Amino acid sequence: MQKYTVLSMGEPAGASPEIITKTVRELDSDPSAGIIVAGDDGVFRRTAADLELPLPFTYYASDEDDLRKAEEEGESIIFLRTSSIDMSSFSYGSISAETGEASYMALKAAVDVIQNGLANSLVTTPLSGRALEMAGHGERSVFELLRVFASSSRLCNMISAGSMNIFGLTHRRSLRSAIEAVTRENIISALIQIDSLRVSSYFDSSLPIAVVSLNPASPGGEWTGSDERDAIIPAIEVVRKLGMNVEGPLAPEVAYERGVKGEFSSMLTMTAGEGFAASSAAAPDAAVLLTWGLPFLRVGVIGDAGLEIAGKGTAGTGKMTAAVKKALMLRDVSLMA
Repeated sequence: MQKYTVLSMGEPAGASPEIITKTVRELDSDPSAGIIVAGDDGVFRRTAADLELPLPFTYYASDEDDLRKAEEEGESIIFLRTSSIDMSSFSYGSISAETGEASYMALKAAVDVIQNGLANSLVTTPLSGRALEMAGHGERSVFELLRVFASSSRLCNMISAGSMNIFGLTHRRSLRSAIEAVTRENIISALIQIDSLRVSSYFDSSLPIAVVSLNPASPGGEWTGSDERDAIIPAIEVVRKLGMNVEGPLAPEVAYERGVKGEFSSMLTMTAGEGFAASSAAAPDAAVLLTWGLPFLRVGVIGDAGLEIAGKGTAGTGKMTAAVKKALMLRDVSLMA
């Protein structure tokens, strides 16, 4: 049976329905693509009508039994209905408890589809944390929801951008909080986790892990802050004694210049924001998130829900296309560490 990749709708009041529709239309000429979109068909039909976008779906499934039938019949672009938003009150760019619940149900259904053997990879689009909160959910991001849906407590996100595989010491924290997390113990723990992932065929384990400094280096070669001396360098010394191939700390301008050239298997940055900035500069519209620790492949679109451009027909497909192509490329490769 054909392998399928499932795309989760994201925040329905945002730009994702438009972006998904445009992206899937680009893929509908490839019968081997095998795409399932989980979401609210009313929103997609409204978006398609308002923006004059032909819908690319060859089959609309109402549940998993219906989906299984469609797959057995060889349908290549399938829409799985996961909610029914009241379109009389729906408005582009306007989040609500209803849109938050719809995004929750779409992601939950997408994970269920994979766990029940009807797909083997997941592409996610941005959610609205506020809408999820309005719907009564304590989790406010795809990452937090995946941790619950997959019953996995040791997830970590990695930015994939060209030759760079960038891990952040922290995830979804303020800059002040992230800096406070730069401790010897946290860095050792992060490096041990990253090193454990390198048994996956995704990484070139012959290359070192690069550790990016927090502070810039002065012209004389000394670090302008104490974090390197008190936390980063001692952590690197510990993991080297454990046999890990780790290089650093490297000033950001040096680390990312070398990373773009493919000199490292992976990189650890002290603040996630720096990693996102570097990846966006190095690979515009091509950087994606990969989540490790799941029993399946997850590729995430980097960005926000796009509430301000929803329903205007101006949303670009570059990031979504990159995410879907990454998922299609990797779904035949075992990434499990």
